[in-house]
Amino acid sequence: MARPSWEEIKSGIEQRMQWASVHEICIQDFLDKTRKVYDGATGLVDWSSIGDLHSDDIVEMESLEVPEGNAAISRFAIIKLNGGLGTSMGLSKAKSLIHVRRDATFFDIILKQIHHLREKTGLQIPLLFMNSFNTREDTLGYPGIADINSSLGLPADFLQNQVPRLDKETLLPVGDGQDAGHWCPPGHGDIYNSLWISGILDSLLEKGYSHAFISNGDNLGAVMHSGIAEHVIEAGLDFAMEVTPKSRADIKGGVLYRSLTGQQRIELLETAQVPPEHKDDFEDINRFQDFSINNLWVNLDSLRHRLKQGPLSLSLIVNQKSYNDIPVLQLESAMGAAVGQFDRTRMIRVPRKRFAPVKNCADLLVRRSDACQLDDNQALVLKSKVEPVVQLDDNYKVVQDFESRIQVPPSLQEAYSLTVEGPWLFDIPVKIHGDVRLINRSGAQKAISGLKRSTFKNESVKQ
Repeated sequence: MARPSWEEIKSGIEQRMQWASVHEICIQDFLDKTRKVYDGATGLVDWSSIGDLHSDDIVEMESLEVPEGNAAISRFAIIKLNGGLGTSMGLSKAKSLIHVRRDATFFDIILKQIHHLREKTGLQIPLLFMNSFNTREDTLGYPGIADINSSLGLPADFLQNQVPRLDKETLLPVGDGQDAGHWCPPGHGDIYNSLWISGILDSLLEKGYSHAFISNGDNLGAVMHSGIAEHVIEAGLDFAMEVTPKSRADIKGGVLYRSLTGQQRIELLETAQVPPEHKDDFEDINRFQDFSINNLWVNLDSLRHRLKQGPLSLSLIVNQKSYNDIPVLQLESAMGAAVGQFDRTRMIRVPRKRFAPVKNCADLLVRRSDACQLDDNQALVLKSKVEPVVQLDDNYKVVQDFESRIQVPPSLQEAYSLTVEGPWLFDIPVKIHGDVRLINRSGAQKAISGLKRSTFKNESVKQ
């Protein structure tokens, strides 16, 4: 099938998005992304433009003085990205409803964190969730969330936009727009348009909140840090982002570099933007020692000034998917890519404890285990010396199967890696030391208790 002309594609997209009452700012931003693809853009970066960071681009969090007062913190709002359903984990509800600890969901711990911070500082610091159309009802219906900012005259959330999935061949929107599957989120880079369109950006500034600390809702290690807050303000930064040294579990994490073209600003490079022939270069921890953990510190005045000039021109991510056996494109952007839109930017190198994500059931096992704990600030932090690398096969891919098979999480405090193949039932406490593989190829579920052992150390167990 011949691809339609740009005018036909543009008209089809505009009609679909206008029919769904998508804001004009978002429509024009999406058309800009689509035009790039129409003109041949793949979302892959030109590797020759990748330069090294300057020595003063990164500051160590541990070198920052922690101020005695709360003046810096009082100027910040906290924003949590909360648009995901966790479909890769077999969920159809907001991912934040998962019990990340046996007695607490993501929501429970986030609420504990904000209440602790408010009590500790005596400040009514705002907590806002960026929801998608899929997660808003779950979020606002959760006890303690809907009125979290009532005393501040602020809502508890604002909505992320939605954009059409595009037929890969024609670049026209798939379906008729009436099914949820015809739409997709535009990536968390949409947060800036959403803050602007919703009026939240202006409301925060009017109420004296000049900055925001933004992080993923599934990263329970991301809590307010007064030293970083003061540094961002005192250094007059427009934008700062946290990075942490790579481990074996992080070779695919997004990295920062200095562009060798244009204004040679700091830029973010995500895995999806790496040309296949440079995959090994991207994963080289000698070249890229740190990766972004998506904890961002943003000057809201600077953001508003930039948005008045038009939507941020964020790096394009072309995500290839399938819908009803039709190859489709999801055009996205990452919120960290906004670092390239500002002049006064910096990386903050932080300890690993500020990064505790849950992207799959393997991550969930680590967070539930004794390798992690809640600290005095109610942050879920790594207790073990290293982040255990856990690999679970498809027997544990969805939360329901994970819950039924891992009834008693193993101790991972002394583990480097744990690989689990086949249907095992973790029905008793066991300790994992070093590198351990548990392999069951019998086809029948095997109980860990049947092994009559309490400790596994640097070994492979096969059944």
